[in-house]
Amino acid sequence: MKRFVIGTAGHIDHGKTRLTQALTGVDTDRLPAEKAQGITIELGFAPLTLPNGVQASIVDVPGHEKFVKTMLAGAMGIDAALLVVAADDGVMPQTREHFDILKLLQIQNGVVALTKADLVGQERLKEVEAQIASLTEHSFLQNAAVIPVSVVTGEGLPELKAALSRLSEQVRQRDENRPARLPVDRVFSAEGQGLVSTGTLVDGKLCAGDTVMIYPQQKTARIRTLQNHGFAMDCIPAGSRAAVVLTGTGADGVARGCTVAAPDSMLVTEFTDVYIQITADCPYKIKNSSQLHFYCGTQERICRLRLLDADMLSAGQSGYAQLTLTKPTALRNGDRFILRFFSPTITIGGGTVLDAEAVRHRRHNSAVLEQLVRLNGTDPADALLRRIEAGGCAPQNMVRLAKCCGYTPQELSFQLSALREREKICVLDEQTTLAMQSLREKTAQIKSLLRDWHEDYQLMSGMPLAQLREQAFSPREAAPQILQWMETNGAIKINNGFAALPDFEPIFTQQHKIMQRKLLHYYREAWLFAPDRKTVDEKFSIRGNIYQQVMRHMLYNRMLVPLSPRCAVHHEAYAEAVKLLETLTADGSGVTLAQFRTEAGISRKYAQLFLEYWDSVGMTRRAGDIHYRILHRDNRTRRE
Repeated sequence: MKRFVIGTAGHIDHGKTRLTQALTGVDTDRLPAEKAQGITIELGFAPLTLPNGVQASIVDVPGHEKFVKTMLAGAMGIDAALLVVAADDGVMPQTREHFDILKLLQIQNGVVALTKADLVGQERLKEVEAQIASLTEHSFLQNAAVIPVSVVTGEGLPELKAALSRLSEQVRQRDENRPARLPVDRVFSAEGQGLVSTGTLVDGKLCAGDTVMIYPQQKTARIRTLQNHGFAMDCIPAGSRAAVVLTGTGADGVARGCTVAAPDSMLVTEFTDVYIQITADCPYKIKNSSQLHFYCGTQERICRLRLLDADMLSAGQSGYAQLTLTKPTALRNGDRFILRFFSPTITIGGGTVLDAEAVRHRRHNSAVLEQLVRLNGTDPADALLRRIEAGGCAPQNMVRLAKCCGYTPQELSFQLSALREREKICVLDEQTTLAMQSLREKTAQIKSLLRDWHEDYQLMSGMPLAQLREQAFSPREAAPQILQWMETNGAIKINNGFAALPDFEPIFTQQHKIMQRKLLHYYREAWLFAPDRKTVDEKFSIRGNIYQQVMRHMLYNRMLVPLSPRCAVHHEAYAEAVKLLETLTADGSGVTLAQFRTEAGISRKYAQLFLEYWDSVGMTRRAGDIHYRILHRDNRTRRE
């Protein structure tokens, strides 16, 4: 059975509550103060079965300017608007503010009830209808039915119900398969039940016994019982009002502004990147760094506005911004929100959450703005693609993508399949995906690195994978998946821990072999007296590239051990020096430069090269003039 939620809107004393009672038989003013003062203070709720059998819920909101934030808590989850305008008063300030809020929330359906029609004549009705036409021009209510009604005579009530029936057929059914989400707009104690939390179930389905998470606290609870307008239910679908009794550790902290949702289905943040729109009649210029009120779902927060592409926004303008929220806030990308001025508290705009887990940006950063423009899409598949592309070369985790967008695994799989068919993304494995554009850029970068490596190290079979990962990937990125994809698709080849371009083969010619023998002989003859690289260059550089290639090859493969950027020794000489160090420090004592110089039979210059090298690589540790050998077996330095 189709269900949807209707929200009233309009100025105080225009008859929203009496109209709701006339339609449903329920007086939604419950509080003694409401009865005494004759005004609505809190949200009211009533069921309405329409002539076509659709089960609707009416959320009746206060019309007084002091209670706009309460109106916002009720309006966030509605599917259609019932804009109420009194025939005697006509369009009033709260009519306009409520209507602005409905537009900013992107409500797409609604009707207008012209109440107190029995108090005026036809001429006045036509005047107010003209006011309404001017107000709703170029909006979702431009072609909406305007129905004169009277709760005293019953005039227009059947026509209004018929219009709401037609409206219900236009409203898109909310998806029960999405992760459940219930912004809490009221909490009260009920005898025999305990604490009851109510709200409009905007997504998914809740069932008795379900485990849920309370946001933003991120504490778990279990649903003990469920009701819909006073009737016990085993399950309640999206598009319905729900009263939930929770048990568990998270149940105690539930209040208006919390969200009851499927576990791990929302993001909790204090920074969010947004697209904002300022109302056409905003009386203020909104400056960078303004302090504002932020409303999303039933949450209310103070926020600091950082305009990213302007220094201020005026009436009717829009732009990109980052909001710094004073408290952790539960959001999903794509959420709509309202902004109100800090003082006086009037509605000045609203917008869309683009990145709920933003990091702090510099203002007027073209790269950041380009990314936000790409995220500000309307088509679900394109919006998802922009979300993946925004991650750059960091593969996107599918579980996190579903969480950001509020998708079920099935929805995400469907959207990813569509993007994959269009060759916009690559699914690297069961957990991660990456935009093809980013993958092409990363492939080009890696191939360029390999070309440079092959030019410098022509005698090696390729670039070591560990070194390639260090140079080409940041810690966030999943190098193994990308490299495996590149190998599978023939962009590179990987063998024995080395990566190379597909057509590269090392060529160790006879000339290379001769040069290697000469260099090994030269360094063996020098033994512990490490030759200076300048001297070696002068002796062998006559062979040009052959010498340079062989030297790089020998240093990389530790045939020669570089004690410093300028000096190296033969690997056998180095092994003898290490053995001498171990002998001199076998009893746990250290060795001084003078002792090592004497025992090795070399000058101070060369002894210092060895000891400083060992200090730098962690084989020894210097304390004063003494170098203590580090025993890696127990990761301690032993001293007598």
